[in-house]
Amino acid sequence: MDRRSFIKICSAAAATSSVAPCLIRQTQAAELATFERVKLVDAQGLPIKASKLSSSSAYLFNYPYASTPNFLINLGKPADHADQLTDANGNAYAWRGGVGADKSIVAYSAICAHQLSYPSKDVSLITYNTGKSQMAGRAGVITCCSHNSVYDPAHGAKVLSGPAAGPLSAVALEYDAASDEIYATGVYGGLLFDDFFKAYKSQLNAELGAGKAKEIVTATAQVVPFGDYTKTAIQC
Repeated sequence: MDRRSFIKICSAAAATSSVAPCLIRQTQAAELATFERVKLVDAQGLPIKASKLSSSSAYLFNYPYASTPNFLINLGKPADHADQLTDANGNAYAWRGGVGADKSIVAYSAICAHQLSYPSKDVSLITYNTGKSQMAGRAGVITCCSHNSVYDPAHGAKVLSGPAAGPLSAVALEYDAASDEIYATGVYGGLLFDDFFKAYKSQLNAELGAGKAKEIVTATAQVVPFGDYTKTAIQC
């Protein structure tokens, strides 16, 4: 199905339902769920350059909805392999690997696949560890200290340990080698958006305004250093 046809179907579904646009089809799908193609930009609205992303910390951007956060990570080494993964519902899918000149840039949902812990502006129990994680015994992992789930961002955010039943959802990235710019084009793996909206309805309404949490991100998505977004990142 091409993008135009998919958007038409989503629009028709939204017109007859109170569920967010495109959410009906995408809540549990492991295959790629196509959303708007958006350019990743900095706080000034300038395009993020892949070659300028530091590998010493993670970044954060919201996509495909105004309230759904994602890690943007420069692993500092190529991740040019394809990993065959299975989501929590037993659906198989292929992780596409990293993008950029060195294939080192990846993006994943920052909503824990176990019980939906996510970064707030005050504190985050889910984080990317550039230094050695005590729980994992090594660096370069995503940990959620809520219930000690550990994910491997170099291999599709598969679960290394802990209670999470499936990997973090992956954001499909598109790299323009000529401009060194990055675009987000969709999400794949087990999608938990509907559960997330229900679990944090009050908090999201208070932070963004009633009904704003489910707004689709269009055109651009602002990327900020993770340390600039949340005051306290808990590592374990």
